[in-house]
Amino acid sequence: MTYRNGIVADALRKSGQPYSIIFGLQLPQLSQIARELEPSVDLGRALWSDRNVRESRLLAAWLFPVEELSEDEALAMARDVRTREEADILAFRLLRRHPAADIIASTLLSESEPLPHYSGEALQRNINA
Repeated sequence: MTYRNGIVADALRKSGQPYSIIFGLQLPQLSQIARELEPSVDLGRALWSDRNVRESRLLAAWLFPVEELSEDEALAMARDVRTREEADILAFRLLRRHPAADIIASTLLSESEPLPHYSGEALQRNINA
């Protein structure tokens, strides 16, 4: 709540974001919070499973240790994205560092659903970044 930005939160809400709770934190603020926390599989999973809070979903990509992320779980996360923002952050902060990033991207690119397919595009853009 310390970082809450009502103006950003209201703008995101008005743009049709699917979350019931939006704090309006910007990426530098999320990055700062992540630096203050210890990466953890349990915390990463808990944050990702909170589909109602925008910042929980985004912060999960910072805090999930890539070395403990299976290929199947990475695919499940990418298939579960709710917005393009989630897909972009997940790809950039987590999935591009996965040893099977190329396979994950290829698999997602073959998806017919728009958001998982977009996750594949986002990952492909970020693999060599």
